[in-house]
This record gives sequence, C-alpha cells and structure tokens, in this order.
Amino acid sequence: METIFILAKVDASIVDSVIGSIRDVKGVKEVHAVTGSYDLFITMEGESVAKLLSKSIKDIGAIEGIQCTETLVSINLD
Repeated sequence: METIFILAKVDASIVDSVIGSIRDVKGVKEVHAVTGSYDLFITMEGESVAKLLSKSIKDIGAIEGIQCTETLVSINLD
C-alpha cells in the first residue's frame, strides 16, 4: 500500500463543503483542518503512487474551493 499526503489551501468561506467533497474521493483516508500556511492536510492510500498522484490532480485539485495543493509522497527508507 502506498501513501501520499496533500496540503491544500482552501477558500475559507466554503471549507466545510470542500472537506465533504474530499472525503467522497476514493482513496482518501483522512482530512484534517490545520493551522499554518495550508488549511487542510489530506492522507490518501492506494496501490500505486502513480494512481494516487493522478487521483490527487483529477479528483482533489478539481474540487471547487481548492486554491492550490502541494503533494508529499511517503517513501520507505528500509
């Protein structure tokens, strides 16, 4: 199982709606509102990094209210 983390800046006036839409995306395991430079911290899991990155662009990035994202790919150092 592969994991990616997505940091998202969101239009604050519709953050609840955005969180609901993100939770509906297949592969999303967690969504947290956070403080700092980004508004949301999203965890996705799936069978391959390539598929997860594709879903993050097509499904998460396309949600109305998301202004920008930064994606972090989890790596195994074993």
